[in-house]
Amino acid sequence: MPGMRSPVFEPGLVEVPPPTDGGRRGGLVVFLVVAFAATWAIWLPILIQTHTSGIAIMPPSFFVASLGPGCGAIAASLWSGGFGELTAWARRTFALGFAPVWWAFAIGMPIAYLAMGWITAFLVTGAWPDPAEFGLTEKLPGLVWPAVAMVWVLTFGLGEEAGWRGWLLPRLSRRLSLFWASLIVAGVWIAWHLPAFFFNPTYIEMGPGIIGWMLALISGSYLLAWMTAGARWSIVPVLLWHAGFDLLTAADVSAGVIASTISAVVMIQGVACAWLLWRGRR
Repeated sequence: MPGMRSPVFEPGLVEVPPPTDGGRRGGLVVFLVVAFAATWAIWLPILIQTHTSGIAIMPPSFFVASLGPGCGAIAASLWSGGFGELTAWARRTFALGFAPVWWAFAIGMPIAYLAMGWITAFLVTGAWPDPAEFGLTEKLPGLVWPAVAMVWVLTFGLGEEAGWRGWLLPRLSRRLSLFWASLIVAGVWIAWHLPAFFFNPTYIEMGPGIIGWMLALISGSYLLAWMTAGARWSIVPVLLWHAGFDLLTAADVSAGVIASTISAVVMIQGVACAWLLWRGRR
């Protein structure tokens, strides 16, 4: 898309990636089946163990299961157009030829979230969070925060975004406006998490807060769709953003005020991006 104007404020100017699937139908079904089956099959033993003998530490398979959407994207690409389609998908999805501003958004937004979350925690509690606890989570015991960050990048960052924004969003956007495609992706994204509500303490303890969580995912879907389209359909910026968000909100020190503050900021951003995508819909 050489010469295209930046969609930072005008998302309607972004073109949908041209179809290169060779015309074979059923790619969407293949994607959904593989994305859900791959993740849920790995999470099922964790769920069973949780309700039988119990688990003290989340096993590594919990993180491996996040690669399900990425596996769905690979399977759907192969089904639709063979290795040619897979290669085209990979070149677009992991391309680095987007405007530098998207690097700034991908890295700068999590840094801003950190500052706002910690300032809010100080105002509420009267004390600063312990810097030594930054990014650390009981789900990854013994790892320092750079290693924790890398785990988030390679699992829920790469695994989810390769599927949700790397394959599903552009596929839906060939027939729908980016606004409606983002909303559908959000619904699929929410449903994909379903088993986690029966074994992951973070989700089990939500209670009525699940409504806020769902609204946060919908808002995040609009924000990340805006970023993906702006980066010429590369997921590199959203991959980094997603990993940064998880690093901040899933940290043990973030439980409560910090995580809630960051989620609230993302919801505000998501509403703004939803308005931009609505205005730019075709």
